[in-house]
Amino acid sequence: MHHLLSRNWLFKHLFALVILLMFIRLGFWQLSRLEERRAHNDATIAALAQPPVTLTGAPVDPDNLHFRNVQVTGTYDNAASVVLRNQTLEGVPGLHLLTPLRIVGSDQAIIVDRGWIPEDQRQPEDLAAYAIDGEVTVEGIAFRAQTRPDALLAPMDLPLPNETRIDAWMRVDIAKMQQQMPDPLLPIFVEQAADPAAPLDILPRPEPLAALDEGPHLGYAIQWFTFTGILIIVYTVLIRQELKRNSASPPTAPGQSRLSANK
Repeated sequence: MHHLLSRNWLFKHLFALVILLMFIRLGFWQLSRLEERRAHNDATIAALAQPPVTLTGAPVDPDNLHFRNVQVTGTYDNAASVVLRNQTLEGVPGLHLLTPLRIVGSDQAIIVDRGWIPEDQRQPEDLAAYAIDGEVTVEGIAFRAQTRPDALLAPMDLPLPNETRIDAWMRVDIAKMQQQMPDPLLPIFVEQAADPAAPLDILPRPEPLAALDEGPHLGYAIQWFTFTGILIIVYTVLIRQELKRNSASPPTAPGQSRLSANK
């Protein structure tokens, strides 16, 4: 037993303990992520179950309207349209068309995510093909503005060289978009609801709300706890083998090396 308290084995014990604690920590972290996901889903379902809100251009609280069904009437400022990058539809890369809607009866506008368009349709002259004239009523889901994460490597929304206007965005950063929009923007945007009866080849194509599942967190937690159990079993077997091997070795007389004792 004293053999397992040697410097070499103490280092092995410490290393195994660090790995064991890391596996346990990762397992509980995934469980906490699962609880966050469930809480988010419950809040989303509760928000979607409330009656639709009609936006009139009056001041709004982004937190209260996040994930709420809304409707708004106005006219599109087609010339101010931009695109949202890195969007996919059924695995096909593309963009989302963002157009400010001037709300009827007010001086306010709101960004409307009108849906998916092909990747090669990002130039202003391409977006002109999707212009809608006249007054429209848009139904969809409201979201808070998106902001750049506080991370050094997070991509930034910047104009291309020799340009002052950003035509392709990484996120719906309304405060930054306001700098190039002619009308005051509400601090929320609307993802236009998909029309189940609309032909699939009509663009832009609004996307249905993503499924409110629990994600992979439970599976990942089980995986890390499984690794914990495997480590305990393997290390226990390793120690038992070492004890058995050490007990099978003949005792070493004082002043005699183990090598000479085995001759």
